[in-house]
Amino acid sequence: MTRWRTIRALLALNYGISLQYRAQGVLWMITGLAPLIMMMIWLQLAEGGPIGGYDATTFAQYFLFMFLARQSTPTWVIYLMDRGVKNGELTPYLLQPMHPIWHYASQHWGELLARLPIILPILAVGLTVADAWSWSLLAHLPAFLLGLAMAWVINFIVHMTVGLIAFWSDNALGYDTVIYQLYIMLGGVVIPVELFPETMQRVLAWTPFPYVLDFPVRVMIGRIEGAEMLAGFGVQLFWIVSIGALFAWGWRKSLRQYSAAGA
Repeated sequence: MTRWRTIRALLALNYGISLQYRAQGVLWMITGLAPLIMMMIWLQLAEGGPIGGYDATTFAQYFLFMFLARQSTPTWVIYLMDRGVKNGELTPYLLQPMHPIWHYASQHWGELLARLPIILPILAVGLTVADAWSWSLLAHLPAFLLGLAMAWVINFIVHMTVGLIAFWSDNALGYDTVIYQLYIMLGGVVIPVELFPETMQRVLAWTPFPYVLDFPVRVMIGRIEGAEMLAGFGVQLFWIVSIGALFAWGWRKSLRQYSAAGA
């Protein structure tokens, strides 16, 4: 119970900090408008008829909920870890009984809470203007929220694991850009993964990228249901466990490196 009270306190603290820096938060949101831009492009292309089973309404739903997914799952933890290692900000976290991962996670959750009052109205207006609202979407909402939560964990743990490079190298921040571009290009932000060539889809199925953005979005719009949806949740869980185990191993090794450096 003490841990959960601490987490709630951290969340409240970081939520307050996010509210104080609303302008910065809005600027970060603007950088995540790519799904809305791609929606306009695909709507124009769909005027001639459905493309791969996606008509104008489906494209609108897909990219509007992709916007929600993008705004709900970003992470800058590589930057936080890099700064923590270089400036020694990590040391006070290590002296506390709670793992530093909770400090980093609460910063992201606080920012998400501050964004939601802006994100959700944009989503609602977009669905209304595009005439893409359907009451059937509500039936998919619980599964979407579960998939989105697991997607956030995958994305966060991937970045935490890559952030361990900060213990060993001065170039950790460069990898953040690489991961970001991979998620954009392979996660469905530019083109729905269903519209990729089949060979590429089979290759991507062995990576976590489609399961962070494309999978929960397709669950929401009813493109994935039943056994296929359950299998997708299983793959998400697999990535959480496997990457989490890799992070745990790398964290122990990196802390020894950090201590040896005199932290």
